[in-house]
Amino acid sequence: MSIVEYVLTRTLMAFVLSIPIGIFVYKKRGLSLDGAIAAIIVGVTVFLTGWQTFIIFLVFFVSSTLLTKWKYSIKKETQAAEITGGRKWTQVVGAGGISSLLAFILIINLLRYDFNPEPPKIVTSLFVSMLTAIAVSNADTWAVEIGAAFNKEPRLVTKPWLKVPAGTSGGISLIGELASISGSLLIAFTTYVLYSLSHVYDLFPWNVFTVEPLMLMVTISVFGWLGEFFDSVVGATLQAKYYCPKCRKLTDKKFHKCGTATEFYSGYKIITNEVTNIIATAIASLLAFMFSFYVL
Repeated sequence: MSIVEYVLTRTLMAFVLSIPIGIFVYKKRGLSLDGAIAAIIVGVTVFLTGWQTFIIFLVFFVSSTLLTKWKYSIKKETQAAEITGGRKWTQVVGAGGISSLLAFILIINLLRYDFNPEPPKIVTSLFVSMLTAIAVSNADTWAVEIGAAFNKEPRLVTKPWLKVPAGTSGGISLIGELASISGSLLIAFTTYVLYSLSHVYDLFPWNVFTVEPLMLMVTISVFGWLGEFFDSVVGATLQAKYYCPKCRKLTDKKFHKCGTATEFYSGYKIITNEVTNIIATAIASLLAFMFSFYVL
């Protein structure tokens, strides 16, 4: 199969698989219309790096969507729930933008070396970095959704004596961190299984990557969780925070759950939750890339 045939075939297959899923989630109000379109684009991009990557992304997408709906009434009461109508394109980009960008760079390099069975180490490092980005997004979503579902006020990571509303960026709790580790580990373990099968049965294109399976799983799980921790730090230090004078609480919202208009407290107004996600995911992915290139 030529390079052109590969790209065209994989792109067509990706659209065939992604569009029905996007439509289904849109009808279930898991995504807005623009969010569904963005998710389809991300799905097509990651599919080009292998059907295995698409399955990994699907694990993240499905588990995150289900957790968003889990105990929704509790999250809505505390303002930690997603808005009615589902996630918008900005949220999809915040969660999947870095992984799709790395997938695009990876496929360019794979095509450049014509899917050589022994590509340069930088190609495998890009592979590890891309999967780490997905693990970060899954870890972050699990931490927020599971943590908020228990209606416990987390503490600001940089000022642990301050409690913040559930779902506030920068807030951490024991249940949230355990959920984060579990979310990252799920992506890492799924990767381990698919990577091992790809090498045992010579399944293209993951069979061209060269990294020890167990170390691959450990790297993704560790840096995936670290990415969620970075997200908390960036959320607490750079993301815009608002103060409710009535309840004396910090929040991400311009209106607190009590209905009171909040006052700008700290951070940068341009740094939204989505920007925070992108920054944290980029940092963790870069560290995973460097670790893979110089250590693995």
